[in-house]
Amino acid sequence: MLKTFTMVRMKPGLSRDEFFDRWCAHTRDFDLRDHPEITLNRLTLFDEGSEAANGGFVGIAENHWPDRAALDEVIRWYQTPPGIEHNRDLEAFMDIANSPTSVVDYEVEVSEADGIEWKSGRGRG
Repeated sequence: MLKTFTMVRMKPGLSRDEFFDRWCAHTRDFDLRDHPEITLNRLTLFDEGSEAANGGFVGIAENHWPDRAALDEVIRWYQTPPGIEHNRDLEAFMDIANSPTSVVDYEVEVSEADGIEWKSGRGRG
């Protein structure tokens, strides 16, 4: 599994609730249809008023992909007419150009009971 995290900025002129409602609807209507390979779409919104402390970001999108090949295929898909249309809807409410996505390749969970438990990366397996 591969995870991506996108730090999200909203377009000006929307309330937080309007933005979050549009984001949720876009994920339901577009992402579930166009990216069935994603096993988790988690959308989170930061505490109201914390944008300045968070560098202007209002939330995080977390997506789980089966592997790098699936993510790479979607990146190519965004260059096709359906991908461009998908992105056009997203750009109506989200500042995509200033919402960077990071790919996670090392992940651990640390607890008293289990110590360091590798979820992905060099120590997994």
